[in-house]
Amino acid sequence: MELQLRPYQKEAVEAFFDALSNHRRQLIVLPTGAGKTVVFGAIARRFYEDVSAEKPILVIAHRSELLDQAEQKIRYVWPDALIGRIQAGRNEQLGMVLLASTQTLVAGRQVPEPGLIIYDECHHSRAEGALGVLTRFRVFEPDGPPLLGVTATPSRSDKTELGDVFEHLTYERTILQMIMDGYLADVRGIKVEVPGLNLSAIRTVGGDYNAKQLSYVMNVDGALDAVVEAVQTYAPGRKSLVFAVDVKHAKALAERFQAAGMACAAVDGGMPAEERASILEAFAQNRLRILVNCQILTEGYDQPDVDAVVIARPTRSQALYTQMVGRALRLHPRKTDALVMDLTGASEDKSLQTFTRLMKTQRKQNSHVSVAGAGADELPMENGESVTEWLTRMDETKRQKLEKAKRVAEAINLFANRARYRWQQVQDNFAISFDDSRWAYLYRDGEEYWPVLELNNEKFMPLHDRPVPLEYAQGIAEGFLQLLNSKLIQKDAEWRDAPMSPRQKYVLDKYRIRYDHTWTRGMASDALAKVFAKKRIKTLAKNFNPEQCRKVLATNNGKEWLSQRIERFREYAESEIVAQ
Repeated sequence: MELQLRPYQKEAVEAFFDALSNHRRQLIVLPTGAGKTVVFGAIARRFYEDVSAEKPILVIAHRSELLDQAEQKIRYVWPDALIGRIQAGRNEQLGMVLLASTQTLVAGRQVPEPGLIIYDECHHSRAEGALGVLTRFRVFEPDGPPLLGVTATPSRSDKTELGDVFEHLTYERTILQMIMDGYLADVRGIKVEVPGLNLSAIRTVGGDYNAKQLSYVMNVDGALDAVVEAVQTYAPGRKSLVFAVDVKHAKALAERFQAAGMACAAVDGGMPAEERASILEAFAQNRLRILVNCQILTEGYDQPDVDAVVIARPTRSQALYTQMVGRALRLHPRKTDALVMDLTGASEDKSLQTFTRLMKTQRKQNSHVSVAGAGADELPMENGESVTEWLTRMDETKRQKLEKAKRVAEAINLFANRARYRWQQVQDNFAISFDDSRWAYLYRDGEEYWPVLELNNEKFMPLHDRPVPLEYAQGIAEGFLQLLNSKLIQKDAEWRDAPMSPRQKYVLDKYRIRYDHTWTRGMASDALAKVFAKKRIKTLAKNFNPEQCRKVLATNNGKEWLSQRIERFREYAESEIVAQ
C-alpha cells in the first residue's frame, strides 16, 4: 500500500505529465518540508509504469543523505520498486530506479541509458561537473531523456540562472503558501542586533559575504555572547539549530553554550562520520537541545521537532537563507510554531537576508496573499510577529479600508480551518481523543510511527500498512480525523473558553489535579486528557502488535483487508457528516 499524496503533491505530478509533451527539461520548486522526494518518487513510478519501462529512472544528488532520503521516500509511493545505488564502491545497475551521486558520475562511472533523469536539489546542476554529466546523458538533445529538477531554492548564490538547464517551471509553491494551508509550521522572526557589527563593510565573493572576513567579525566575544543571550532570551526550552560561519566559529559557539549550562555540541563536515552521527543522534533524542553546525545541515537533514533556528552565519544568499530557515518548518505534534533569529548589525546591510525580507519577497510572488490597494507597503512584518499574525493583520487592515469583508473572511479561514489538533504526548507516542471514548494514536515502532485508530472493545486499526516517519504518520491520522469533522479536538474551538463544568471539577479532584477558579473548560480538558492518554497508550501497547501487523500487512491479502477496512471507515465518517 503506497502513501497517499497530499493535494498539492498530486497537482505537481499531474503538472509534470501535462507539460511532458512540450517541455523535456522541467523544474518543480517546493519548500523544505513539502515532500519533494515523495513527489518525484510518484513521478518516477508513473513514468516507468505508463510512459516507458524499457529504461531505468536515474536519480542524481550530490550528497549521501539525499540519496538515502530518496531511497526511503520512493518506497513510500512505489513499494515494489527495485532500487540500485551507484556511489563510490556500490555499483548496482540493474534497478528500475538508479540512485547516483553527482561525484561518482563526474568521475566517469558509466550507467545504463536512463528513460528519465531526476535531479534532486537541482540548484547544484549548473556547476561545471554536473552540467557535464547532463550533457553526457544527452538531456539537451531533442531525442535525449526528459529531465526533472526539484529544489526548494531555484536561485544559485552566484546569480547564475538555471534557465539554460531547465526550460519550464512546471510547478511552484512557496513557504508562505504552505504555512497558510497548514502543511508547514507557523513561524515568527526575531532580529537580534549585535553591538558593533558592521556587515556592510565585508567584501562580497560569489554573491555572498567573504567567509574569512565574516568569521572574523562573528567569532568575537560580543557576537558570540549575543547568540547565547538570544537563545536564552527568546528560545528557552526550544530545540535550537544554530548555523555558524566556519568550524572555528561553530566550536566557539558550542563552548559558550556549554559554559552557560546549556546542553550543546557542534558538528562539521570534517569530523569523523561516527562522531557526527553520535552527536546527531543525541540531538534527535533530546540529550542535546542546541546543535551548532557548519555548512552540513542545510540540505537533506530532517529533524521535525526543531522549532528554533539561529542565523549566526549572516548571508546575502536567499537560497542559503531559505535552506537554513527550512530546517525548522516541518510539522511536529510538539510544535506550536517555529522561531527564526537573525543576527544583524546596528546599521542594516540592505543585501542581508532576513526572515522579514524573505516573507516580503514571497508575498510578492503570491497575489492572493498580497494586500492590494492603499497602505499595502505600510504593513511590514514586525519583529517577533508570526506569519499567521502578519497576514491576518494585513487582511484585517484590508477589510477596514476597502470593506471587502468576504475576501477577508476567506483569507482568515485559511488559518482558522487548518488541521491543528491537541495531541497529547506520552513518552515517544502521541494520542488524541476525538469523542467520548475513541482515540487516535501515533505509535512509535523503531524510528518510525504507526498511525492507529481505536475501534470499539479496545481494538485498534492501523491507518497504513507500515510505520512511516512521524510527520507522515501525523498527516495520515489527521486526514482521518478531519473526516470526522469533530469540534472537540480543534485547538481554537469556542467551547474551550467557557468556564469549567461541575463534572470536570469532580474528575480533576478525583485525579488530584490542582486547579484554580481561572481555569476554562479547555484547560481542564487538556489536563484530564494527559491523564487519560497515559492509560490509553498502555492499552494500545498491550493490544497492538507492530511486528504482527508488519507480517500480515506485507501480504497482498493483508493489504486488501486493510484497504477495505479503511474504505468502510471513510464511508462511515462521510455518512455521519451527512447525517449531521
